[in-house]
Amino acid sequence: MVVWERIRRDFPVLGQLYDGKSLIYFDSACMALKPVQVWEAMEYYYKYLGACGGAGRSTHSLGSETSMLTEDARNKMASFINAESPNEIIWTRNATEGLNLVAATIPLSKDENVVTTTLEHHSGMLPFYKRCKETGSELRLVEAKEDGTLDPADFEEKIDDKTKIVSFVHASNLTGTVAPLEEVIKIAHEHDALVVSDEAQFAPHQKLDVRDIDVDFCVLSVHKACGPTGIGVLYGKYDLLKKLDMYMVGGDVIEDVVYEGGEVIPKYLPPPHKFEAGLQNYGGMLGAGAAVDYLQEIGMKNVHNREQTFSRKLLEGILELEKFEVLGPLDYKQRAALVSFRPESDAVNHLDITEYFNEMIPNYKILMRSGNMCVHPFQYQIGINPGKGEGVVRASLYIYNTMNEIDIFLTELENFAKVID
Repeated sequence: MVVWERIRRDFPVLGQLYDGKSLIYFDSACMALKPVQVWEAMEYYYKYLGACGGAGRSTHSLGSETSMLTEDARNKMASFINAESPNEIIWTRNATEGLNLVAATIPLSKDENVVTTTLEHHSGMLPFYKRCKETGSELRLVEAKEDGTLDPADFEEKIDDKTKIVSFVHASNLTGTVAPLEEVIKIAHEHDALVVSDEAQFAPHQKLDVRDIDVDFCVLSVHKACGPTGIGVLYGKYDLLKKLDMYMVGGDVIEDVVYEGGEVIPKYLPPPHKFEAGLQNYGGMLGAGAAVDYLQEIGMKNVHNREQTFSRKLLEGILELEKFEVLGPLDYKQRAALVSFRPESDAVNHLDITEYFNEMIPNYKILMRSGNMCVHPFQYQIGINPGKGEGVVRASLYIYNTMNEIDIFLTELENFAKVID
């Protein structure tokens, strides 16, 4: 049995007063808070090791332990998403770098096309937009429905035998939509297309099994999964990784660089190391390993069940006020534990709401994000104009939140709605 009060105590920031007020953190879709266990793992590296790791680097005691611990973290990440081998786990700076790596290295010709959606984070759309511009390939967009859902039939219309890549978000950071990933993968594979999934908002909240869903590549940002910033993961099937060209070159990716007959002849390492050029974020890797240890100890099923309870209460509570437009599906079972909304009244905007909840509530600071969540195309599609400063407020929850915090938020949101009437 998970003792959620004990889990909450692992996040000291939640026990602190800020400007004399208690914090209610509703911004985990942007950045999850870090438990003690994560920064203790990172502190161990910086305090007691601080050395180079990696193949061909320092082989003394501190370097050897660094290498051992970082490869152990790679093993943990492979287990977390059920990769077949730790060699399928590539460390990146974040999900954005992983998506750029895939977009830049999968061979693409001008007679081929890439399929993605209007619901993508800019990091999921722009790398493929850029690559298609460079190669003359066609970028095909599946439009999300008005309620933020994605229909497999719409993918079936866009995907054909010339489709090389299908890339889309598993759980939206704007609408909370959980996409029909397995159905779309099946359609794509029938046309021999490769599938890339953005798992930044899914993997920290539900069990991700890359072998079960048969995805070819996926990315995640560890900072959304209780881990440190500056560290992400690209997963790829090993046979596919072997075929990809280099993304960055330099130290740590080579077996040898031969100088012969006046020419330089590099011999590169196999995956994953051929994609990890230069000195790596060793402390971040240890923090990532500690983060997935932490989540697996809780159990991803427990995480998901708790968040579904949160999602239902938060969504239904906002809808009951009838003062706000909610983006995304109206069935809590179809979405992650976040709600993006905006006022029906023109008297206030998204910035007014987040400022009010951050500054004006007695005894509490309720911390949320306002803006466009780096998902402009879908908002233009449904009539929100980011170019004119229009946007939404997003309340996003995680394992350290409580039902009482949601009650406090809904009460204060009701009070705010009365003020703007």
